[in-house]
Amino acid sequence: MSTLAFDPGTMIGRYRVIEKIGRGGMGGVFEVEDETGARFALKVPIVDVNPAGEVTRRFAREANALRMLDHPNLVAAVDVFVEAGHLFLVMEKVEGRTLAKLIADGAVEPRQALVLTRQILEGVGHAHAQGLVHRDLKPENILLVDMGGWERVKVIDFGLVKLMGDVADAFGAAALTRTGIVFGTPAYMAPEQALGRAVDGRADLYAIGIMLFEMLAGRLPFSNPDPVALLRMHAKAPPPRLDEMVPRRPWCTPPLVALVDGALVKDPAHRFANASVMTALLDDAFGSLDSVI
Repeated sequence: MSTLAFDPGTMIGRYRVIEKIGRGGMGGVFEVEDETGARFALKVPIVDVNPAGEVTRRFAREANALRMLDHPNLVAAVDVFVEAGHLFLVMEKVEGRTLAKLIADGAVEPRQALVLTRQILEGVGHAHAQGLVHRDLKPENILLVDMGGWERVKVIDFGLVKLMGDVADAFGAAALTRTGIVFGTPAYMAPEQALGRAVDGRADLYAIGIMLFEMLAGRLPFSNPDPVALLRMHAKAPPPRLDEMVPRRPWCTPPLVALVDGALVKDPAHRFANASVMTALLDDAFGSLDSVI
């Protein structure tokens, strides 16, 4: 597969290409401007060499999904249109560092880690309420936007979003995502996702738990250069306890350990039921830090 390429100055619909700024999970991303000079991020699908149009259908589903979302912690969709037989998605242009860059500097201060995680939960929880699952949450897909004294989380790239329930029926997604096909990033993948089983919002909560563990401990709970072995670890190996990874740290309180442990439960039936439940325990963990740091 290849990605459509556009030179600066090219007109795509009513948008003029400024430059290529990246590539998401399902296509290239270009900075564009409209006739008023307003700047946006335009996402184009990977050129689909599959006669059945698998990638094109998946991109169309992402576009429909994003248009349903309206939350300060999610990148907003502005426009969706077809040009020359290709589907294009226009999103708000967001500038900021990724959570991956923050983690690359080492462990994150516990309160900051919890504040960022809470914002991720708020945005993802809103998407779940609309019947949407991200399925590829990872630090590279979390933007931190400088708001002057604090950072706002923006969850990006719903390129692997899965429609559920009535929303799935409305967009005909049932035939597109099939049990037994694995999408996502191995380092952050829930056990049921690693095994190719059906997933729901609890898979996102597992990924959020992995990111929180990584922020607090300065390393992932599971690591292996072999992706298959890494998936096997997520599926079968018990995760290390946070208080064992960072022993004798005053901030590693029982409520904080319980929060991480609860997110990383193997069986989704015994994991947090939804983002609101996880957020409530996160608030308890945040409060527990008052007496120790």
